[in-house]
Amino acid sequence: MLTDLVFVGDPCHDHSASSGYHQLCSLFPEASWLSGRALAEGTLSWYRRPGYADRRPAVFHVLYGDCSRTALPAILRRRFPWARIICTAHQPAERLRQDRAAMESLSIADAIVTVSQAQAYQLAGCGVDTPLHAIPHGVWTRSFRPPPGSTGTAREDVLLIGRHLRDWNGARQVIDALARNGVRPVVLGASARANLPNALVDARARVSESDLARLYDRSAALFLPLLDGTASNALLEAMAAGCPVVCPELTSLVDEYLGDRSDSFGPGQYDVAVDRLLGHVRQPAHRSARSTVLAERAEQFDWSRLRPRYERLYRESLH
Repeated sequence: MLTDLVFVGDPCHDHSASSGYHQLCSLFPEASWLSGRALAEGTLSWYRRPGYADRRPAVFHVLYGDCSRTALPAILRRRFPWARIICTAHQPAERLRQDRAAMESLSIADAIVTVSQAQAYQLAGCGVDTPLHAIPHGVWTRSFRPPPGSTGTAREDVLLIGRHLRDWNGARQVIDALARNGVRPVVLGASARANLPNALVDARARVSESDLARLYDRSAALFLPLLDGTASNALLEAMAAGCPVVCPELTSLVDEYLGDRSDSFGPGQYDVAVDRLLGHVRQPAHRSARSTVLAERAEQFDWSRLRPRYERLYRESLH
């Protein structure tokens, strides 16, 4: 029982009910959970209060430790000087290198969790000498797993989700090319219409998680026009749903999560992205084969599979 563990952070309301890094907290129900937003404002506000009164918390895990808006590690160090502090870094190393506040925040930690091996290697190359532990981001596969027998049917939609670090200029080029081929993408996100003015898309601000799962299942592919990235909720959700993912050749995403580069494209190769997407639209058998591979691979990123790795990190931190 890890009763000496406290998670620090807040759910992101842009995510679906079963997504987001804070899902990690559900793996350790005996641990406490403190609001990072409230802590930054000087208040101890609990999502899950400690179940003890006579013991001091020994390990704090800051869920978004590279967020430069709040200096949570420094606050924790002042308030709980005896405790060990673990921070998870989500941003790409190059973006962190240019963010002095985020780097200073991470330097206070006793250990840093990265969401990919490539990210850990790159952070070490940026001069980070705090111990680095690469543990993947997770997904609840059961929430997005498609119904039996659905993978063989033809699909005509292409799906775009999210806004963080998106290459909107590239996305517009791909959308225009898809439109010339009779494909009108479905775009999810509150800022979709603002970032894609006049684009021929079906823009939806928000859908329920069950509708999101159905969209993954009924789409030919997910298109992720990323400028950079280390992990992605949308990518993991799509994998769990068996929905092919077309994205740039970002090492963390294609080599560590997707497992190969068969649906990736190089910098500026938007014509390749279009070909990949249309291939899944026009070739149901090809899409079905890829779907099976991705759904099976997603199982290794199920949160339940990742729990032992986090538990090992926490127990090592207690000694």
